[in-house]
Amino acid sequence: MLSGRVLALNIFAIHAGIVVLVAGTAEVGNWLGRRFRKPGAEGADIGTLTAAALGLLALLLAFSFSIALSRFDARRGMVLDEANAIGSAANFARLLPQAEQGPILGPLRDYTAVRLALGDDSDARMPEDIARSLDLQTKLWREAAAASAASPQSLPVSNFAKALNELTNVHEARLTNLRYHVPATVILMLIGVAMVAMGFTGYNSGALGARRRIPDLIMSVMIGLLIMLVLDLDDPRRGLIQVPVQPLVDVMAELGP
Repeated sequence: MLSGRVLALNIFAIHAGIVVLVAGTAEVGNWLGRRFRKPGAEGADIGTLTAAALGLLALLLAFSFSIALSRFDARRGMVLDEANAIGSAANFARLLPQAEQGPILGPLRDYTAVRLALGDDSDARMPEDIARSLDLQTKLWREAAAASAASPQSLPVSNFAKALNELTNVHEARLTNLRYHVPATVILMLIGVAMVAMGFTGYNSGALGARRRIPDLIMSVMIGLLIMLVLDLDDPRRGLIQVPVQPLVDVMAELGP
């Protein structure tokens, strides 16, 4: 998971590193253009290559951003689905006999707390949260089985079992969404194409006998920001952009302390 490893570091330091790589490539390209410039040559071919490389970079940026944004939206939707599943299970649990509600609502509160901070900002914590979630699901299913054995024909028990089944399904769906990211190859290709495009840009300027360090630096900063935006969107638990968990917070408040 490239984005997770990248954003485990300081996001601003990573952005600075990308800017240095891209701007440095532009500067090297400018030096090469000046070094091998031929008098009278206008560099039309290099200009064409520069335009093609920048167009390819724009295409890859749009493609990568689209993937990251779609996954971000999917994760946000899964949080809402999970909140609805927990809320439905709690509502059906309240229809059960009073003696059976406590052993169910308590684990549901604990389950919501775990799902609220699923993985948090640590990859090492994720297996622990998953194990805790599965343990609480097992407890809830035991209570559902006991309620079903006590009242086999009970409609509230049947509805609670269906809600619990939905809760279990959403658990795995949310984990799947958390685990899938923009492929590492795409991110590395994005950085590589950015370096090539800015290298051609610098070479073209050098071939024409010009130095455009400030425009090249501004362009490099913008490219770095866009790449970091893709990485930030792609990791829901780190960085500046995080998946909102307010629906789970609301469910937690409804379940009480």
